[in-house]
Amino acid sequence: MRALNRLSATFVRGLREPGIYADGGGLALQATSSGAEGVTKSWLLRYQLAKRARYMGLGSATVVSLAEARDLAHEARRLLARGIDPISHRDAERMAARTAELHTKSFKQCLDQLIESHGDQWRDKHARQYRNSMETYCKPLFDLNVGDIDTAMVVKVVEPQWKATPETMDRVRRRIGEVLGFAEVRGFRKPGPNPTRWKGHFDQLLPHPKKLKPVEHHSAMHFDAVPGLFAKLITSDSVPELALAFTILAAVRSQESRGAKWSEIDLKAKIWTVPPERMKRKRPHNVPLSPEALALLKRLPRNGEYLFSINGAKPIVAMSLRKALHRHGGDGFTIHGMRSSFRDWGGERTSAPREILEVALAHAVGNSTEQAYARGDLLERRRKVMGQWAQHCATPTVSADRKVVAMRG
Repeated sequence: MRALNRLSATFVRGLREPGIYADGGGLALQATSSGAEGVTKSWLLRYQLAKRARYMGLGSATVVSLAEARDLAHEARRLLARGIDPISHRDAERMAARTAELHTKSFKQCLDQLIESHGDQWRDKHARQYRNSMETYCKPLFDLNVGDIDTAMVVKVVEPQWKATPETMDRVRRRIGEVLGFAEVRGFRKPGPNPTRWKGHFDQLLPHPKKLKPVEHHSAMHFDAVPGLFAKLITSDSVPELALAFTILAAVRSQESRGAKWSEIDLKAKIWTVPPERMKRKRPHNVPLSPEALALLKRLPRNGEYLFSINGAKPIVAMSLRKALHRHGGDGFTIHGMRSSFRDWGGERTSAPREILEVALAHAVGNSTEQAYARGDLLERRRKVMGQWAQHCATPTVSADRKVVAMRG
């Protein structure tokens, strides 16, 4: 009987019975039952090292031919003759190849993969801002191997503008860290502390952004001035003006109202349901519609799927609302600041609990445990507050620069 090369290629192809079939010299074909499909065949090499039996897989028989399996077994025997463990040698080669791969991915490639991996989880606007900030400030890192980027390289990118625009550069620092973390999880970077971490690391190198420049909130109009603005908006038939008036009444963000569709409006229930894809927290938001809001909707033309559209095909852009605000409310105010006007009004002019006002703004209320138990959206309680806010907006006020003169009887 032959000691080597006992099997034939024809036998290997036609084998249908489970078992272990020796080819000689420790090489064997292992056939494992795979149910109705027959058997799964793979190559196995048995050898002894330090008087201990070891088994080395050489691959699937559907990929590795009989001749290739014999070559692999012969190479393993040559290593054994030199006192080298074939399995340890193979693992070392794979590790070396993996290490070499770490230096084939650039920072730019990992950035692109990170943004792509988030897909629909990120709004188009956020993805665009994310990429723009990286392209503006991180170009020196783009062509570098992601596995080579260290703290000094990150500091070189963010330090020049740190004092001038601390919030922006701190955001860039964190985004660099996200790319490096992504690269580490994907195996393109060796595991280890992230060079962009703040506590106990970057805080020793640069001053905290809040110590350099206080946080600037959105400019908000005083709630007593809102009725004057609202009166000017609703006297116009212009779509941007009416969109801004609706945004104020609903106390929502610009992108939430600009993208509003007729299919989201339930006139019978007097509710507008904003879908999660337009909400900051990615949760649907029910807005109770006041009589003033319903009256405004009746004025809008039904010439497409969107409430506020110039040509009926696409919703109006953010700039159109900003221009409407500047035309009728003056400079120095923002659309988002109108939400602050609502919040200030609710806190000072109503007895509504804080959580009612926060839910009306689609803010998270309480910690994660409280949020888990607070499943309702307090719709009916919010309906009363939104009605009061609409009445406030629609009630004309006497201008501060006009004098009130008492009339004699």
